[in-house]
Amino acid sequence: MSLQLKLNLIITGLLLLLLSVGAVFVVKNASEDVRAEVTSTANLALHLLDAEILHYTSDFGWLNNAEGASIFRLKNLGNIRHLKIEFYDINGNLRETNRNKQQKTDQNSPPAWFANAMSLSGAGMQAQTRNIILSGRYVGELVVTPDPSYEIAEVWDDTVGLLGLATVFFVMINVLVYFAVKYTFKPVGRILEALTQMEQGQFNSRLPDFKQVELKGIGQKFNAMAGALQSSTQNNHRLTQQIIRLQEDERKSLARDIHDEIGQYLTAIHVDASAILNGKKLSLAKESAQAISNVTRQMMDMVHEILQRLRPRALDELGLGLALGELIHHWRQRCRNVNIIHNIVSNVGVIDEAVSITAYRVVQECLTNIAKHANARRVTVSMKQDEKFITLHIEDDGVGFDPTGTAEGFGLAGMKERIQGLMGEMSIESSRSPNPVNHDGQNQGMINQGTRIMVKLPKQAIVAKSVT
Repeated sequence: MSLQLKLNLIITGLLLLLLSVGAVFVVKNASEDVRAEVTSTANLALHLLDAEILHYTSDFGWLNNAEGASIFRLKNLGNIRHLKIEFYDINGNLRETNRNKQQKTDQNSPPAWFANAMSLSGAGMQAQTRNIILSGRYVGELVVTPDPSYEIAEVWDDTVGLLGLATVFFVMINVLVYFAVKYTFKPVGRILEALTQMEQGQFNSRLPDFKQVELKGIGQKFNAMAGALQSSTQNNHRLTQQIIRLQEDERKSLARDIHDEIGQYLTAIHVDASAILNGKKLSLAKESAQAISNVTRQMMDMVHEILQRLRPRALDELGLGLALGELIHHWRQRCRNVNIIHNIVSNVGVIDEAVSITAYRVVQECLTNIAKHANARRVTVSMKQDEKFITLHIEDDGVGFDPTGTAEGFGLAGMKERIQGLMGEMSIESSRSPNPVNHDGQNQGMINQGTRIMVKLPKQAIVAKSVT
């Protein structure tokens, strides 16, 4: 059941409850009014009849069953609709009544349940009798019975009119509530449409600025989420293309090294081997054999370098701490003009392979960037650990860069994606200042602001499961 239908049903139920309570009060008040009016009429009629009985001086011919004789002339009281007045003789025969047998009420008879709801039985609505005694002789009794049927019929007619008016009011209110609720929930359809577009990958979908305060906040949050998803998707696509390009570049580089270097070495081995086979002097054969040995050693170094690029062997043989120490040692040999200080924990205990290779690649990438771009004089590398995490700090005093800018290469963005994939954390602090001018008017170049990179990785990889 939709929320719109629920609200309509709740409002309809409340209206029905109010109408029911109102109907109960109307019937109750009408019952009291009818009771008061009928009781008042009965008391007045009895008072007048008592007075007439006291002053009675009529002919007594009716005592001898003379037809047409009338002592109280009750037929003249036919207009008193709230009372039924009857006179019975000593034999219990009805001699007079104010009700004409042919008389019919002009009101519609109310239903039985309505008459029962009026609850007019009880005190004040019982028949009252007066014994008629003339000259010490009992001649009959006068019976006055309250008759609220006319009043009930009038109340019923009024109630039917009120019910009709209430029905029209009820229908109009429900129609107005329906359209009001429909108008209020109209933005929900727009939100569902936008969510469907998001589900289909259309992250450029946006919600309008709703007038309702609650929906306005939802729209703003949705638009912010859609913008973040769109930006993330675009970055992922860009990173994917960069990964593919880098993979192809790496393959091309490996193919070139194998072709240029190893192919050259193999050619030299082939030439020296042919010289040994065709040579007639032992000295020439020894020279060729020595050349083959030298070339083979160079080939081994070349293969070792290629394998190191594909997978650092020290990481598997020595562990993360010693592998990082070896990486820093080789980097120091290549960059002798940079002072590098390192504080690496040698034993990091049990650590996931994906975490280990990620930490190694992060340090490797940072040192590569420092060598290429930083123009640094001092570099600090440290790795600490606790029971669950390892923390890397890489800092230099180089020229720095703008970390909020769009990276042209894959390095930092790739590292960040790799770290986030393991549920780790990465923060970068770096700044640049414009080229200052000294007091002689000469450009001093870029002031070294430095870069600080902090990486925190769990020892046991926590890889987010993909949702299908």
